Amino acid sequence: MGKKTFAVVGSGISGLACANILRENNFISRVFEGRKITGGLISCTKENGNLFHRVGGHVFNSKNEEVSKWFWQKFDKKNEFLKAKRNAAIYINKDFINYPIELHLNQLEASKAYSVVNELIDLSYKKKEVIHSSFEEFLNNNFGKTLCEIYFKKYNKKIWNRDLSKIPMDWLEGKLPIIDPKEILFRNIFSSVEDNMVHSTFYYPKIEGSQFIVERLSEGLNVYKELIENINIKNDKIYLNQGKENFDSIIYTGDIRNLSGILEKNIIKELEIENILDQISFLDSNSTSVALCECDANPYSWVYLPDENLKPHRIIMTGNFSENNNSNYLKKGRISCTVECSGEVKLSDLKDEISKVPFNLKFIAYNFSKNSYIIHNKNTRFLIHELKKKLVKKNIFLCGRFAEWEYFNMDVAIESAMKVCKIAIT
Repeated sequence: MGKKTFAVVGSGISGLACANILRENNFISRVFEGRKITGGLISCTKENGNLFHRVGGHVFNSKNEEVSKWFWQKFDKKNEFLKAKRNAAIYINKDFINYPIELHLNQLEASKAYSVVNELIDLSYKKKEVIHSSFEEFLNNNFGKTLCEIYFKKYNKKIWNRDLSKIPMDWLEGKLPIIDPKEILFRNIFSSVEDNMVHSTFYYPKIEGSQFIVERLSEGLNVYKELIENINIKNDKIYLNQGKENFDSIIYTGDIRNLSGILEKNIIKELEIENILDQISFLDSNSTSVALCECDANPYSWVYLPDENLKPHRIIMTGNFSENNNSNYLKKGRISCTVECSGEVKLSDLKDEISKVPFNLKFIAYNFSKNSYIIHNKNTRFLIHELKKKLVKKNIFLCGRFAEWEYFNMDVAIESAMKVCKIAIT
């Protein structure tokens, strides 16, 4: 009897990582991608000679040693990647304040800094180990009213495009820089720099950006450009799109909300998941509108824009990540950058917004992504957990940001692929 065969739906970082891990364990897999290019959220194109991260900018680093070891076995770290130190800033009232703002209180207006310090002192006495009921409560209890009004509430409301009091905290665990109020004060006194975030330093390909990662991980894989619209099971074999080829297992990395229309009704009925799928179909997500631009040269990697009067929430200085991201046609003193907005912003409106942000931006290209940031409600994790348990009975496994409905960065997506594959191949 031969080894299991796998269908992997989706060629984003999760799907490609799964297919590679399966191959490393001598399993046969086929990768199915419904879009013209592979890569999902980390895909890039060239526009007028400039690299365009079509859904924001993507870099690699990980505090998970297993993930790092796996990743660097695929690449030549020294010759194919650049190592960079995060140099981010927050643009407030035409001033640039170093990121993270809570560790650079001396750069704030004196009266604001005075209020922040008093609030942090007060919080340090009141600080208790509590379970915050919402993201807004977490921000208030960790940073105080003034810092929240200056930056945290404004910025996070822009990127999530939601009422922060309705966003549960559990799904943001591990994704936020959590520093005790007393620790914030000490680190300001002793001028401590940011060192506890995953991407305080990061690696970036010398050429082609994250598309270079996609292409490398795609090498030797069987990738079919086919949109999966139907999953059926006959005699314990899985069939896709009514085709003749069958598989023993499937790893689905697509949008979980689409499963109710993809799985055959007999599967849904047998697993008794109709109610779960119905609730999951209403899960919420954010779209993003992204513009590739050229701008004045600057020292930053990211610039955050909390001003509620500006639609963009950040500028990613992708031209600083690698000089190869910039077209030879750019004039001296100019680089490429990526401007990101949460939600749908029409091209004409986005061009107008670009004129309002710093660095004298000039528009090059535009991309709208219908789904990029996932949003949780209080029942999301329970629903996903229950669905996973039932689908495994039919050798259907979920992996990735949209299949597991978790806010995975590249490294965490790889970590999830490792966990899913370990279960799937046993």
